Amino acid sequence: MSKIDELLAQQKALAEKLEVAMKEERVKVKQEIKEKIKLFGFKTTDFKGVLKTRKPRKSTTRPIAKKPTKRA
Repeated sequence: MSKIDELLAQQKALAEKLEVAMKEERVKVKQEIKEKIKLFGFKTTDFKGVLKTRKPRKSTTRPIAKKPTKRA
């Protein structure tokens, strides 16, 4: 096996480990956030200013293109 093949195999293994670690960490962080929201008594209205500063998302739906009509 060449050096490149070995490195590509390591990269794939690390990518899989990273994905698993991200999922595990996500659960922990989400739980911490929920606990702090309860601890400090935050409400959804407390976050409205934060949400307004976020850039608007682009629409993921594309308009349906009209089919050309056949003329005789």
